[in-house]
Amino acid sequence: MKYLSLVFFMIMAGGAPAQAMELILKTSISPDTVAIDTAAVQLSETVVTAYNRPQKLLDVPGSVTNIGQVVIDRENPSVNLLPVLHFAPGVFVHEGATNTNRVTIRGIGARIPYATGKIRAYFNNIPLTNTSGITFIQDIDPSVVQSINVIKGPASSIYGAGLGGTIAITAREPVSRTNGITNRFQAGSFGFIRNSTTLDLVGTQHATSLVYSHIQSDGYRQNNAFRRDALTSVTQFTLGDNTRATLLILYTDLHSQIPSSIDSLTYTEHPYRAAANWLKTAGYEDSRRLLGGIGATHFIAPELWADFSLFTTWHDEKEMRPFDVFYEERTGVGTRFTLRHRYHIGNQVIETAIGGEGMYEKYLYCNYENIGGEGVQGSLVSDNREAALTYNLFLQGDLNTGKWIWSGGINLNRTNVRYTDQFENQEVDLSGQYSYSAIVSPRLSTSYRLIPGHRTYATISHGFAPPSLAETLTPEGRINPEIKPEKSWNFEWGIRGQFNRNRIYYDVGLYRMYVQDLLVAERVGEDAWVGRNAGASLHQGLEAELHWVINQGNKSATRFLEESSLRTNYAYNHFYFTDFIDQDQDHSGKRLPGVPRHVVHTVFYNESTHGLYAYLGLRYVGTMAMNDGNTRFTPSYLVSDITFGFRHTFSKRLDVTVFLKTLNLFDHHHPSMILVNAPSFGGPPRYYYPGLPRHFRTGVSLYFN
Repeated sequence: MKYLSLVFFMIMAGGAPAQAMELILKTSISPDTVAIDTAAVQLSETVVTAYNRPQKLLDVPGSVTNIGQVVIDRENPSVNLLPVLHFAPGVFVHEGATNTNRVTIRGIGARIPYATGKIRAYFNNIPLTNTSGITFIQDIDPSVVQSINVIKGPASSIYGAGLGGTIAITAREPVSRTNGITNRFQAGSFGFIRNSTTLDLVGTQHATSLVYSHIQSDGYRQNNAFRRDALTSVTQFTLGDNTRATLLILYTDLHSQIPSSIDSLTYTEHPYRAAANWLKTAGYEDSRRLLGGIGATHFIAPELWADFSLFTTWHDEKEMRPFDVFYEERTGVGTRFTLRHRYHIGNQVIETAIGGEGMYEKYLYCNYENIGGEGVQGSLVSDNREAALTYNLFLQGDLNTGKWIWSGGINLNRTNVRYTDQFENQEVDLSGQYSYSAIVSPRLSTSYRLIPGHRTYATISHGFAPPSLAETLTPEGRINPEIKPEKSWNFEWGIRGQFNRNRIYYDVGLYRMYVQDLLVAERVGEDAWVGRNAGASLHQGLEAELHWVINQGNKSATRFLEESSLRTNYAYNHFYFTDFIDQDQDHSGKRLPGVPRHVVHTVFYNESTHGLYAYLGLRYVGTMAMNDGNTRFTPSYLVSDITFGFRHTFSKRLDVTVFLKTLNLFDHHHPSMILVNAPSFGGPPRYYYPGLPRHFRTGVSLYFN
């Protein structure tokens, strides 16, 4: 591991009134982050910043799902945040293994083999998406997260107009906590152990949360052991009366064995087995990742303020694979800046934002021979270097008249990648450069108040997804400058509101998205793809969610329940190719693979006045095509989880929570991930990653105040 150096420099000073700053900071750390509701029942108080300005969720002029801390704590994910994303209709998560997963939004990214791509993600404004378009969400420990905003579709010019959407994650605010220490311990089936310790230190001018977590598991399948250690530090501090800053550092050390996908016969009869070639080579991933950043909000005047951040990312990985041994190292640095101004004209409020984001990333990767597929490293077979520079410039304006809310924005993106072939033992130098013309992505959104508590909204927006360098290569390994980024136009309409004294919240939306210059990843080897623009697809569907607090806050002696609530969502996904010919096969009109037609996710929560609680989760997944030709489909399935627990406070100093959780309660055999367009190399295609059978988790949480 090479030495790392983080140098943060920030000078921000001025003399604007502290009262104005305090007013805004009560809403969010900075206008780029997410602030979440403080009470589950007061749904109208939920505040989000999906379009880079704090506003009530009810007023947002677009499709966004907010997942708050209460939901995350009750779901209590064991390893990563991916199960929590099921609360957002339109989002579908494939979880093949602890280090192999894929997140899609409205079908975008469904055909990427082993990773999440074509959607963007941020953690406290630090990009979790690299310059190759791959997003890493699985490294974020659930215990450090306060809220998640899922912006669906290319509807956020502030974050770069991602083709599928944007996932904005916010760390828990130390300033909202008290001095104390929390320890959470879990144990479960297949040798699972998790322990996380949180230390909160709160002073008058600063506050820090330090979280260390350790997770290990033997795994359900062969060659499936997993270990991850993560250290996260979040520090908030004030610099004078007008500046507030947040420092974030996240370090992850991971070792995970890889069982890979299996064919249909093995999936049916022996789902615990690993793929034979991965078992033979004892395949694994060994990686270390670092995120670091500092961001600040500074008030220049009562209605004029600036957000500024510096960040760095680092990723070092070795992967033992049957066909080679792969090494990679990524180092990136970047910055974001936004200048915001608010105007008041009578009862109307106008807010403008102008800014940009830039990132430079250096990517080194090489391949060595795996002798006989036995896990023995041989000679060097390739040595490569990429240097990528990408930037986004954005402009946004918002008008709030009370009845009408208008929001418009425009984003300009430019990316340049230089590839250097450093392998000396070959006659042909494949070095080259790839770039594309600047892409301009506009957005226009509006929200109209029908009656108090109910609004309708509509959005027209443009998005894009730049190709990775690998997708620009020809089968001979040369850069093809004719490859174009995928682009889309998105149209959506919806209605949301609350009633029954704000105990019921609903959101129903329709959308239609046209994707052009569709990139096809054609497989030319076990781990080799080439890309080409081969057609278009149409993504249309319906998304609906309902939050119902049936009962809350009644502690009278005659009532047993302290809270009873329901949260459910449904997605209808009608995605298909409109123009797609691949190797003389016309797939036009075929369903887009890797996305089910119907998805329902429902949770029931009940808590007694004595601290006993029960949490039941149900997830129905409809059939999905497994290849572009629609010759293979997965069956539909239903998975149920149930948790029983007890929490109690002793002397106002010690909070104790214990629980027992059963996952896949009825032991349904189902695929947790499919490999779209799985190839056949000397055997049947390996489409399936089997889901876990019925298994258990138990745990205890201790909080000392």
